[in-house]
Amino acid sequence: MNHFVNITSPLDQFEIRNLLSLDAPILGNLSISLTNIGLYLTISGFLILVLNLLATNNNRVVSNN
Repeated sequence: MNHFVNITSPLDQFEIRNLLSLDAPILGNLSISLTNIGLYLTISGFLILVLNLLATNNNRVVSNN
């Protein structure tokens, strides 16, 4: 059974897709969209921020046992 019939190009896996789109014609044709690349950058930026906050010691002295 062949499941890979619809693949036309190997570059289809790198296509940027809109995940969430907002069009506001009232605000001067404002269009805001969240793509898959933006979602990945947001998640990775949040993880880097959390790891940075967890790794910072804030100049506290930790004693030995």
